[in-house]
Amino acid sequence: MYFVVRKDHPLGLAQAMVFAGAGAVRCVERFAATARWRSAFGAWRERPRKVALRADAAQMAQLARELDAITVETPLGTTLLCLPPRRRSESEPLLAALRPYTDGPRPTAAAAPPDGPALVYVVRPGVLKTAGKAMAQAGHAALMCVEQLGERHPTAFAAWHAAGEPGDVREADDMAWERLRAFPDAVVVRDAGLTQVEPGTETVLALAPLERAREAVAGLALVH
Repeated sequence: MYFVVRKDHPLGLAQAMVFAGAGAVRCVERFAATARWRSAFGAWRERPRKVALRADAAQMAQLARELDAITVETPLGTTLLCLPPRRRSESEPLLAALRPYTDGPRPTAAAAPPDGPALVYVVRPGVLKTAGKAMAQAGHAALMCVEQLGERHPTAFAAWHAAGEPGDVREADDMAWERLRAFPDAVVVRDAGLTQVEPGTETVLALAPLERAREAVAGLALVH
């Protein structure tokens, strides 16, 4: 699965993670069951890799026009595209020509956490080295949360979808991480170790969009 980020749009780490999580969930829900993409998603789920790329305005517009993609809009326009999975060797020329997205310009002001329903993403200091890596892990976390916890809390997830899949991103030390791992409505992403971290590293912990989840992380520092 590919995330394509508008390279000149300021994007904080928390925003990048939330947009990636929303994009991944929307992409699966929009394309996974279609005749064109069903087999690709089936193969991808055996090893669900995600890659973040960067593009300029013209490239973003062409990708959105010519390829199946989910768009994530901000006041600046289309900030992120999420494309269904395909093998790298079978990527379209425009997509194959894009460079990796690691980190882009940061916003001058930090975004406030949402007031309404939000999926909670938790990270640990120093584990995720770049925004691109954090986006991939957030995409995994959001999909795991929806697929493993959605049926348990249909009303909460419906409200989260209706609100645009917002997120609240927090940072936890080891003690808080262990406490949240035991939360009954949490999932933990363990990385395969292909880039940046050792195999099995726990990268992102995600909590279902419940009020008690927000209460559980209220004392943790916000990530911007």
